[in-house]
Amino acid sequence: MSFRRAIAGGVILGAMLVPLRPAAAQQRSAATERSVEEVSAKLLAWVADPDPAAAAALDARVRAGVPPGALLAVLDALARTPRLELGALLHELACYRSVDVRARALTAWAAMGDEAAPQAIARAAADVALPVRRLAVALAQRHPSAAARATIEDLLARDAELAAELAAPAPVLIEEPQDVVVEDEP
Repeated sequence: MSFRRAIAGGVILGAMLVPLRPAAAQQRSAATERSVEEVSAKLLAWVADPDPAAAAALDARVRAGVPPGALLAVLDALARTPRLELGALLHELACYRSVDVRARALTAWAAMGDEAAPQAIARAAADVALPVRRLAVALAQRHPSAAARATIEDLLARDAELAAELAAPAPVLIEEPQDVVVEDEP
């Protein structure tokens, strides 16, 4: 077979395969979505199960790696249903590379009670990301304490950007006269 003929055959073969790729990708995507849903369902069942063995299984599975969406769902569930046995896992996830994961881990950590909340607020206040430092203020409002108040005062003293943001008045939404609907009184 000549080189030209081989190239022509490859082009034809390549052209025949191109339409198959999107369908295969869609099948893989659907399978991945199903598997993420299945993993999420299993993890959320462990969150809801009060058995310490379920908490241990959840800890092990998260440490082994889970899809990002499943991890966020677990952290949201832990914020609603705190599990003290998962405190060490939440401490580690509070240092995760993703801002969303850190923020949700800190929220779940703070929900673990009066002793945990000031620690979570202090960790949030020390974060490199402004959204997480902003979360420290919200957590301090949700879980008030003398320690939380001191942490936020210290945060605002050293974080001029956040202090200015919080000091700025909330924007006032003004409606245009044509947008205001006045009903006639009978």
